[in-house]
Amino acid sequence: MPDEIKIDDRSGVDRGLIAMFLKMSPEERLRANDNAFRAILELRDAYRRQKPNKRKPE
Repeated sequence: MPDEIKIDDRSGVDRGLIAMFLKMSPEERLRANDNAFRAILELRDAYRRQKPNKRKPE
């Protein structure tokens, strides 16, 4: 991205994260997505396995 283009810092966009993903190959991006997806599923499963008396009401 050219330096003369300014992006509003209040947008909440993590430019470092965008730059990191743009440096990756498509295969690396897919692998990163798959890893994040697996982590989300594991966290969701662990949350569901908690004893009912320890979970907050939804």
